[in-house]
Amino acid sequence: MSPRHFFLFFLVCLVWGVNFVVAKWSVTGQPVIVPGFEGSPPFFFAFMRHLGLYACLAPWLFPIPRPIGPVILTGLMMGAVQYSLMFLALQFATPSSLAITVQLTVPFMTILSVIFLKEKVRWVRITGMGMAFVGVGLVIAKPGELSLTFGLLIGVGAAFAAAAGSILVKKVQMGVIQMQAWIGLVSFPPLLLATLLFEHDQLARSVAGGWTFVAALGYTIVLVNIFGHGVYYLMLKRYDASLIAPLTLMGPLIGVLSGVFITGDAISWQMIVGGLLALGGVGIVAARRARTINPAEVMQRPRP
Repeated sequence: MSPRHFFLFFLVCLVWGVNFVVAKWSVTGQPVIVPGFEGSPPFFFAFMRHLGLYACLAPWLFPIPRPIGPVILTGLMMGAVQYSLMFLALQFATPSSLAITVQLTVPFMTILSVIFLKEKVRWVRITGMGMAFVGVGLVIAKPGELSLTFGLLIGVGAAFAAAAGSILVKKVQMGVIQMQAWIGLVSFPPLLLATLLFEHDQLARSVAGGWTFVAALGYTIVLVNIFGHGVYYLMLKRYDASLIAPLTLMGPLIGVLSGVFITGDAISWQMIVGGLLALGGVGIVAARRARTINPAEVMQRPRP
């Protein structure tokens, strides 16, 4: 990979990693940047994110893909379900711990591929999956901090939803930008219903964030989804997936560092050992998986 392309890919991972902190602030108001802002309700923030994504990419909806059923299911799992769970998790969990936890998407994808796609898995990937689950287990296992543990368990649910969406997307024939457009379209209606049913004072709480909240929302839509996925797709066209997949681990590493230095997340031996085990295991699975599948399938693996 050329130095210019590596720097561009690093910028993408930087955007993805810092997004854990941006999303944490958006739904909790922590760290305190705007006095009086206590965060946007998580369903409402997810609704605004996907509505904005649809508004930006609406021209790419056509031609309408066929069959439409898998498109809708994929969009719901990779959009509404994944992000509502992730934003709920951030109300309880720290950005650094969640950045590690959601990496379970990769071993979950492999397990679902074995069950539903009859993919063969050898001992190297099995070892990597075991390392990832043990590592995340160490990060989650904090009996004295039940709220944090609960948040990370929700994060595991978000990782599973992302993995399920990635398996469903194999039945969909479309590019990454068109897929993002459809994720936005099919996700914002159920998220609107969820926020109307379960949340209150959505507009007042969000407006309290002022222009900073608008900037955070724009960050998640324009930089995380459109810029991040666009560059990722271009890199996969130019380079082997077996090179790109492990490099994406820069994202969660930056997420952990962002949580430590920006939101003041505590670092414990469990976080260090568990994080190293989880990211090492995910790296093994990602590298091996990238050698056995089409790059277009790797491209669809969702990001934070």
